[in-house]
Amino acid sequence: MKVKGLIIAVTTMTLAVGCFSGCSSATDDTAEYHWKMALNSSAGDAAYDGAVFFKEKIEEITNGRVEVTLYGGASLGTTSEVLECMPIGVADIMCESVGTLSTFTDLANVDALPYIYSGYDHFMKVWESDLGDEMKEVIGDETNFKLLGNMYRGARIVTATKEMTTPEDMKGFKLRALNLDVYLKTWQYIGAAPMPLAMSEVYTALQQHTVEGQENPMSDSYNYAFQEVCKYWIKTNHVYSANVFIMDRDYFNSLPEDIQAAAIEASEYASDQMNSLMLDREAETEQKLIDSGCTVLEVDTQEFIDYYADFVDTYYPELSDWANRIKAMDPNLEGAAEQEETVQDDAAEGTA
Repeated sequence: MKVKGLIIAVTTMTLAVGCFSGCSSATDDTAEYHWKMALNSSAGDAAYDGAVFFKEKIEEITNGRVEVTLYGGASLGTTSEVLECMPIGVADIMCESVGTLSTFTDLANVDALPYIYSGYDHFMKVWESDLGDEMKEVIGDETNFKLLGNMYRGARIVTATKEMTTPEDMKGFKLRALNLDVYLKTWQYIGAAPMPLAMSEVYTALQQHTVEGQENPMSDSYNYAFQEVCKYWIKTNHVYSANVFIMDRDYFNSLPEDIQAAAIEASEYASDQMNSLMLDREAETEQKLIDSGCTVLEVDTQEFIDYYADFVDTYYPELSDWANRIKAMDPNLEGAAEQEETVQDDAAEGTA
């Protein structure tokens, strides 16, 4: 893995003078391992809250041998800076989406492909299966990272200053999109005009009508107070993305087996807590939006699924196999197949 430039490395030097703003606790000198956890967000965000669960659990099961300090608000650097500099100590662990690793391997784009999941149950079935483990392992091999856990971070939706419910409505729509190739192509494919912006700039851009909307999980969008500048919240549910705990693989492999096992256990515990919590949080957030006067719009998801039917083969043919394997695990398809089999059996009995 390469490190991009001296400027990024300078970020690590400031760690020597102590805690950044966003650091959650002081270092415990009795611990054997002092891990810096890099986070882009603060309390209330899915990644940050998952990190709190991880911290509490690993410190408990290692009896304090591992001490984790949370650095929120991107205080250790941007996602790419942290990931590229993890081998030299800018951070020991990060909680972020699998898709952020797409700058290291195209395989990580599988996390952000549009409309390959039918919903939460489908997402959870995949990421708690052998296929989910395989995706993490293969992406880890390509990037030299160890990926731990699988946390549902909420379906990505659109928040906008105007009402839209169909693919046709999205044409020409100016929105802030994450500056990753798959996200930009997703919106270009539908005829929108995606604009990469730092999250810190999005609220002002919406106020000034530089953009007409943005897309993120509902609870994340609410935490950024976009309800104040976007009155239409459109449940496109276009991406179901997984947050994971990311460590440099060489460092992880150098740890004693019991510490490795503790990290795995803590990541699984944090995932279980967040996966159940996020469903409740989404429902609570939707009610808050309605109470605040925002309009929450449902869409014909199948219309969007059909629109994006050729997206993967067009732009990411190397991911077609994974996308098809994910789609094949849709519990709705299995239910339909079982229902069809029952109908056929009943028909056969009727003619017997």
